[in-house]
Amino acid sequence: MSEIVFDDFSCWYRVKKEYVKALDGLSFMIREGEFFVVAGLSGCGKTTLLRSVLGHCDYTEGSLTVDGVRVEEKDSRTSNVGYVRQEAELYPHLTVYDNIAFPLRAMRTEQDEVDRRVKELAHRLELDWLLTRVPRQLSGGQQQRVAIARALIKKPMLLLFDEPFSNLEPELRGTLRRLVKSLQREYAITVLFVTHDLQEAFSLADRMLILENGRVADLGTPMELVHDYKSELLKGFLK
Repeated sequence: MSEIVFDDFSCWYRVKKEYVKALDGLSFMIREGEFFVVAGLSGCGKTTLLRSVLGHCDYTEGSLTVDGVRVEEKDSRTSNVGYVRQEAELYPHLTVYDNIAFPLRAMRTEQDEVDRRVKELAHRLELDWLLTRVPRQLSGGQQQRVAIARALIKKPMLLLFDEPFSNLEPELRGTLRRLVKSLQREYAITVLFVTHDLQEAFSLADRMLILENGRVADLGTPMELVHDYKSELLKGFLK
């Protein structure tokens, strides 16, 4: 499990010859083993926040640490972080088995261990019968399950989700939300989950942050925010 601390953290990204501020003076903590959700409208800085945790911002001020280490000092090649995006981004020429196994093979894991862990996780995600297929033969929901399996296979300390279910049908989104929440508890992983869907945020979060124009507008447990909120976004959703 990982602990993430933002301390007066600001982030800029470069547009041609100028820098645009995407995150502005963020100060909050994501606790070990927490399912932390960041919600907000498109363009508010949600994806930039995820990128900042990976150390991928062009220019920053303040401090952002993961497990006490500043992100700019961490080696992304060895950091144990999983990332699931809106698009599954599977390797099209590889089977489901090989897509899931890819991170372990990159770590030069013994084949017996690769086989054991891939089959165990595939069973947990109900992918057993799809292991020999390639991505074009899968539905959108199946592709996202494979992407989640690939992110989980190396047993990450931290798992990042960037609007992973927004392209799926409502019923399937509900199924995958429950699955992700169950896996997070089972594997004891710190999760940072980004979404524009407030219903999704309230259903998943241990605590949630509402981001507006790169700033913290609201922060608390779902129950706390039902009773005490400041943002216009929650005002429109909860009234």
